[in-house]
Amino acid sequence: MAAGIAHEIRNPLTSLKGFAKLMCHAGDDNKQRYYTIMQDEFNRIELILGELLILAKPQAVQYLPHAPLTILADVIALLNTEAVLKNVLIEWTYEADLPLVLCEQNQLKQVFVNVIKNAIEAMKDGGSLMIHVCRCPEGICLTFIDQGHGIPEDRLPRIGEPFYTTKEKGTGLGMMVSFTIIEEHRGSIRYESQVGVGTTVSIFLPGQEGNCQSSQ
Repeated sequence: MAAGIAHEIRNPLTSLKGFAKLMCHAGDDNKQRYYTIMQDEFNRIELILGELLILAKPQAVQYLPHAPLTILADVIALLNTEAVLKNVLIEWTYEADLPLVLCEQNQLKQVFVNVIKNAIEAMKDGGSLMIHVCRCPEGICLTFIDQGHGIPEDRLPRIGEPFYTTKEKGTGLGMMVSFTIIEEHRGSIRYESQVGVGTTVSIFLPGQEGNCQSSQ
């Protein structure tokens, strides 16, 4: 439990430290943008801590229609500095007029953070992370393709299990939480990987037809 709490809180804290340094030399326009992102991270820490109360008293999560592109754009802006420092280029494409997703946006953001951070950490010598968002029979499909070291085929079925990780200092709880969140959103996650080539993570979410997001 302590390891899980530390893992989930460390991510936003690391981002907050980075943006605090950037704000020291940022112009007024960037300061406002950084401040907004930092405020979102404070909210996410508050959400994570609040989830601990579920152990004592279950709470209902409110699902509302949100634009997945907007949530993803915030996460990419949040992690782009870390990616650049590790010589990783994040590129993304998307289809126009995608349906909205009925979700708890902070939880969905947490999933995207976990997937993108894992991809960055997998590319120890740098590389490219391609993200594509499109319609699919399930509703929305978000595909994350990295050029990392890959995952052996026999390990793929165990991803998402508590305390199972392919990282030396990982806990496995980040992806366990991600799988749980996506399942609660009536979606699914699929992993495909080839050692020495990279890993593809596909996230499928049901869309809200009739409510569409215009292009960014």
